[in-house]
Amino acid sequence: MANSTRAYDLIAVGGGTGGLVAAAGAAYLGMQPAIVEKDALGGDCLWTGCVPSKALIASARLARKIDQAAALGLRPPADRSRDFRAVMERMRSARSTVAHHDDPERFRKMGVGVHFGAARFLDPATVEVDGVGRLRSKRFVVATGAVPAVPPIPGLEEAGYWTYETVFDQNELPGSVAVLGGGPIGLEFAQLLSRLGAKTTVLEMAPSILVREDPDVSAFMQRVLEAEGIAVRTGSAVSRVRAEGGRKVVETADGESVEAELLFAATGRRPCTDGLELEAAGVRTERGAVVVDRFLRTSAKSVWAVGDVTGGLQFTHAAEHMAKAALRNAVVPGRAKVAYDNVPWVTYTDPEVARVGLGEAEAEAVGGATYRYQIDDLDRAIVDATAVGFVKVSADRKGKVLGATIVAHGAGEMIMPLVLAKRHGLTLAQVANTTFPYPTMAEGVKRASGEYMRSRLDTAAGRTLKRVVRWLK
Repeated sequence: MANSTRAYDLIAVGGGTGGLVAAAGAAYLGMQPAIVEKDALGGDCLWTGCVPSKALIASARLARKIDQAAALGLRPPADRSRDFRAVMERMRSARSTVAHHDDPERFRKMGVGVHFGAARFLDPATVEVDGVGRLRSKRFVVATGAVPAVPPIPGLEEAGYWTYETVFDQNELPGSVAVLGGGPIGLEFAQLLSRLGAKTTVLEMAPSILVREDPDVSAFMQRVLEAEGIAVRTGSAVSRVRAEGGRKVVETADGESVEAELLFAATGRRPCTDGLELEAAGVRTERGAVVVDRFLRTSAKSVWAVGDVTGGLQFTHAAEHMAKAALRNAVVPGRAKVAYDNVPWVTYTDPEVARVGLGEAEAEAVGGATYRYQIDDLDRAIVDATAVGFVKVSADRKGKVLGATIVAHGAGEMIMPLVLAKRHGLTLAQVANTTFPYPTMAEGVKRASGEYMRSRLDTAAGRTLKRVVRWLK
């Protein structure tokens, strides 16, 4: 190990989105920052998360479209088999293309020191990096992300399983898959593996899938998945797994069982703090997550933390948002509080599920009302043969957005007008009176906002307006 000690103005521990944004931002401010990363820059998003999973989803979506060709007046090809190896190779090619954004040389040219090796804190001002030596700084940003949280189910380790980390190394898809977990990761992979040719079953211990979504959203998505041939079993807590004749047998607490050739564990994620020795820096953790205040500072005055390692919202865009705030709080006078109520969520099933702000029941509990529009009535969705889903927006009496959920093809794009409206205090009247291009999926947002406008006609002011119009007529 090198014995040198180097000093920096800021050190990001972890080379995912949070660490890269913090280090690059510090360089732009004229500081001398560094990144310490154990494996490769880009983190979970590039290598085992957003980028490769969306590449697989794109292939699976097209496979589904090919199967539905007759519905669009086209003749399906005679050979509709899936080449899983080719799909995986295409995913890796796309990932390699995206990877240039996180090339170490790109950051070195910015003036960022890039060091590879496992890091551990020696004290609040020093980390030791394997193969590098000691690095010192007055400011640290911990951004080490999260890893799959695999439950201690008897027999699971012996039977073997895939996770969202290991799936991208595979080239052969078994004929049947049991997905343990009905959250966003579990459902995204259940649907894409089903569309690529595997008979798929989802096992979720909770009473519904997507438990963090509104009940109507969860129920709707379960119907969509089941219509595609995916078996969804809720209230199914797995009690034991055993291997039997080359297959896996999953036993549930209610005495039922499911057989499959492959198990996919999608039972959540846990913050990755292994080996960091945070206690040496005086950094407190709870249930494995780094504890931060609303300014993202830890219990150590020299250390901030961002992204998945804090146990909060586990999105790349949330990590970026947090990293910018942490950088400002670490180096610029003044304190930037971090708020998450305007951060959008997207589950990349097909249709997608996107939301921002309060759920329907939460919004109505504070005096809001909810306005809906069904996507099966939207012109663009009809002509594209994607007329599945709905838009619902909750607003206060003045029409200001409290929350919104969209279930639709491209919902992740469609949600943005409502995110902007909520963030900047715009009303649904202002959204409804904005000219949207026709025909587009985004018109679904305008139509839902129009429902708010129609509701105003039932108020005293609305009834007065109608009387005036009748008198003028």
